Amino acid sequence: MSDGRGGIAASGWFSVDASSATASHASVTVVWREPLLAVEHSYKSWTSLVRPQDISPVSVCPGSAPAWFGEYVRPIHERAAIERTLQAVRQSVDTERAKHHDWVRRLNESACEWADRNSLCSEFESFCEEWGMEGREREFDVDVEVTVSFRMERSARSQDDADESVDLDDVKQYLRENFSYLDVNFTVAE
Repeated sequence: MSDGRGGIAASGWFSVDASSATASHASVTVVWREPLLAVEHSYKSWTSLVRPQDISPVSVCPGSAPAWFGEYVRPIHERAAIERTLQAVRQSVDTERAKHHDWVRRLNESACEWADRNSLCSEFESFCEEWGMEGREREFDVDVEVTVSFRMERSARSQDDADESVDLDDVKQYLRENFSYLDVNFTVAE
């Protein structure tokens, strides 16, 4: 088997799975033996979808396939066919799942538009939440409470006198002067 770049991807006895062969590809298994010791051999295999133009004779031939070769490659072809089928099923499931997700998204968007056009109440959002859908997105006012600590300089005879000399008007003036970029309505806690 050629690797498509002029090199050899696999070389040995090969078998084509006729049940899966098409004009453009065939499932091919190549088996070869590797000597472990002088007497024993280990058999290795390679299976893949191959284009007819990638099958070519080589000058070093491993010899004729042994009598047991057909029975040896049958389960290899069967496993490869099962793997291809499983891959096709996974791809099909992924495609269908993506289509379903897109359909649910479009249905959700349409339902929200319909709810807006028909002035539906918050029960619509409860229904969407119950069925795992997203409700309408609307604008809400959010109250935020911020606690701010800052240091002011005061002239006084003691720290207690300085602390007592600060009143609400002083704090408001300080905030306006130092945080004028904020539009703040505030209250001062005791």
